[in-house]
Amino acid sequence: MLAAGLLSVLAVSVRAEPASSKVRVASVETEAGQKQSDAAGSEAAQPSAERADAPPASPMVSSTPIRAANPRALYRALIEREVRNTSLPADVAEAVMGVESGYDPTRIGADGEIGLMQVMPPTARMLGYTGSMTDFAAPEINIKYGVIYLAQAWAKAGGDLCTALMKYRAGHGETRFSQLSVDYCTKARARLVAKGYPVTGSVPVATFGFRPGGGGSALAMATCRKRCLTLGGSGRVDFAALNNRLAQVAIQVNTSRMPGK
Repeated sequence: MLAAGLLSVLAVSVRAEPASSKVRVASVETEAGQKQSDAAGSEAAQPSAERADAPPASPMVSSTPIRAANPRALYRALIEREVRNTSLPADVAEAVMGVESGYDPTRIGADGEIGLMQVMPPTARMLGYTGSMTDFAAPEINIKYGVIYLAQAWAKAGGDLCTALMKYRAGHGETRFSQLSVDYCTKARARLVAKGYPVTGSVPVATFGFRPGGGGSALAMATCRKRCLTLGGSGRVDFAALNNRLAQVAIQVNTSRMPGK
């Protein structure tokens, strides 16, 4: 039943590119490297007002579907539509998508991050999304809310690339750079430079979150390979596996809301 629901909203079946790393979205890091949901943070609990068009209360995001010759072109068109009323460059949003999911809409992260922009369920709810987490994997919906959150981070950072990306992956309230956030910005900058985007500013120095031997990024990639869903080279979505993982995420979210949690 869940598979049928996802099939009706997922516009395209895609062949995924391998993600360069596994990162977290909308979480706040502690000195010990642990994370807590942005929805519980005092600053990030209030959605930013930088974006004039507030997110809708339903999963439907547009009455005019965007068509494109291939998945990557579709994702780019969706990004350009969503950044139109923000100060966020479309190239930056696309670079974030590449780092986050490798352009794989079926990607489910180890901590429950969903879709192309790897948005966590509590962040989606905080931004006003009321639909199912299965529907949230659809590119049109996932890109809309991911861009909203990234555009808010961009505005809070005053357009500084690394600061904006740090706030996107670690939470709007975070002000420090962990080693993972530095690695994240380095990967995004490399993608932007390859596209000819005029990258400015410098990469900050991490102040916490170091891993023995400097293997943070490799460890994250290994974790993702073990726990993230893939297409197995078939170019088709494994709906059974995706729905099973999303059901587990929904249970985790509901459990976290129970009294005493």
